[in-house]
Amino acid sequence: MIGDYDGPHAGSAGDGNILRRSNVEERLRAMSIRLGSTISVYGDAAYSLSSVIHRPHRGNRGALSLSEAAFNEEMSSFRQTVEWMFGKIKQLWPLVGDKTRRSIMLRQTGKEDVIAALLTNFHTCLCGGVTTDYLGIAPPTLQEYERLISRAGDGTCGWNMRKRRRLRS
Repeated sequence: MIGDYDGPHAGSAGDGNILRRSNVEERLRAMSIRLGSTISVYGDAAYSLSSVIHRPHRGNRGALSLSEAAFNEEMSSFRQTVEWMFGKIKQLWPLVGDKTRRSIMLRQTGKEDVIAALLTNFHTCLCGGVTTDYLGIAPPTLQEYERLISRAGDGTCGWNMRKRRRLRS
């Protein structure tokens, strides 16, 4: 399930800059308070560590402690599930993955991407998917998903639809 969507962003913006501009850390902290448990995400090495952002331990495998190497290995398998969700979006909604149509004048990329991600969550609620199978969890029902979105406080569950100056890559 996709719990937050922010973008699109220019590819040249850099992951760390996009993270800072997205306010995702503040939103995760606020959501953790509202839900009564810590919500955190795992990102790539470009992200800075914080109470809600985790990333791989840096260094080559031989320089890491056994627990650091085990953490990196375990989390890399979970990162793959994120790529599977992107693949599912492209499979269900081919227009979203069509790079030839991502021009600013041809379509409203940001809105279409957000809608495709939300509809993909609905599909996952109804049909499951490779990610839920891999993790050994059942997806929420549509009713449970609706309650989760409502419980997030602002009704968006992190779906950031605000306008941006630089929307296209």
